[in-house]
Amino acid sequence: MTLPYWVILIILVIVLVLYLVIPWKKIRKWRQKKSDIVNKPENEKNIEEKNSDHSTNEEESNKSKQSQKPIFGIYNWFGSKQALRNKILVYVKEEKDCCDLCAPFEGKVLSLEKYDKDYLTMQEAISKGYHHIGCKHIDIDYYPNKTKIPNSKYSVEQKKEEHKNVLGLYKLEQELRNLIYKFDNKEDNVTEIDVKNKKNEIIMYCKTKSVKRNPKRENPYIPDYKKFR
Repeated sequence: MTLPYWVILIILVIVLVLYLVIPWKKIRKWRQKKSDIVNKPENEKNIEEKNSDHSTNEEESNKSKQSQKPIFGIYNWFGSKQALRNKILVYVKEEKDCCDLCAPFEGKVLSLEKYDKDYLTMQEAISKGYHHIGCKHIDIDYYPNKTKIPNSKYSVEQKKEEHKNVLGLYKLEQELRNLIYKFDNKEDNVTEIDVKNKKNEIIMYCKTKSVKRNPKRENPYIPDYKKFR
């Protein structure tokens, strides 16, 4: 059956209009961007994570960032095959001055999904005390069958002792903040010598206990969320 010429003409016009109207360049860019985000990259990129240790002040390199293995591939509506990630996982990096609230989660894998049958979720961990105010722990990307969680470098006793020393430093810093505030407002006959002596006490405490001094926390006029972030 042969179509009338006017039908063929209408079809050609429609095809031409679609070709001119649809933003094909934007679609191709969108496809590439989505593919870069979702698909496993061919080359693993190395990233570094800098974290100060209270006793050694050494910087350590973060593990190479790897791409999570997809569980299966599908064809999207553009006809391009792409991989789907299974879930987003992280593990908790060890800290020398770990507190009792965060200790159960160090070196453990947590899921950032809302629900997870295989791993404890981040929401559940936070409800049990993890990532409390002032928490120093860092969450690092975890990829099953690829990421190797480092062995613990510190014993339980070392962590408790370090945390005790840090709390002692916090106490001295609070005392210094109070003295500075009273001195600035001419209260309780606090002198500049009192403030200086307390600063020297903090310096000696840090040297004796091998903890890092943070002058920012000694300022009474800085909000707490800036002192401990």
